[in-house]
Amino acid sequence: MTPRPPDHLLDELTVARLLQDWGLWRDTGQWALLRAAYAPDAWMRTTWFDGPAMAFVDASIALWGKGAMAQHFIGPSTVQVKGDRAIAETRVMLLLRDQVQGVAVDVSCFGRFIDRLLRIDGQWRLLHRVPIYEKDVLTPVDPAQTPSLDRAALAAFPSGYRHVAYLQSQAGAQIVRDLPGHNSEAQHLLYASTAAWLREGRGTVEGDTR
Repeated sequence: MTPRPPDHLLDELTVARLLQDWGLWRDTGQWALLRAAYAPDAWMRTTWFDGPAMAFVDASIALWGKGAMAQHFIGPSTVQVKGDRAIAETRVMLLLRDQVQGVAVDVSCFGRFIDRLLRIDGQWRLLHRVPIYEKDVLTPVDPAQTPSLDRAALAAFPSGYRHVAYLQSQAGAQIVRDLPGHNSEAQHLLYASTAAWLREGRGTVEGDTR
């Protein structure tokens, strides 16, 4: 991504605030606010979901009702603005707690969100999100307990979110296996198409042809 122009500071701060708010709204069940964060035809990709953002919110509500424990620590964002379009890259840490064969575990996953946003009726809204997961780790909550993992199943998942995928698949999730990895060819293509969308209002992101 290219350096940010200096004349979009207010827009950059507003976009960064929206991305911060997204994490809190998602993790605390503020569903009306979360829905309002998205453009009408927004699209979401994550380890367990690839589809319309409103369906993502519905699925998140269902998981919340089942007691799923997921938190997002949202770090700083790099934002670029052109007219009513913006793109952002944001540092994120995903924190999960669940059980593996009766052993309580925490999984921490480090990565970035690559976002496209639109200004609609004067308000910035998320249009498309693709995560890049860099690495993750699984840790027993009680150090005296060691969960028994299926090593073959674990190795079958992408390395950047291997333990997240293992934990989520154990709970029945269908894992999205083609998310771009850190410093991969898919990441470079994602950067290029995202930049093209900012410049020209067109360009695909991970299979989205809109």
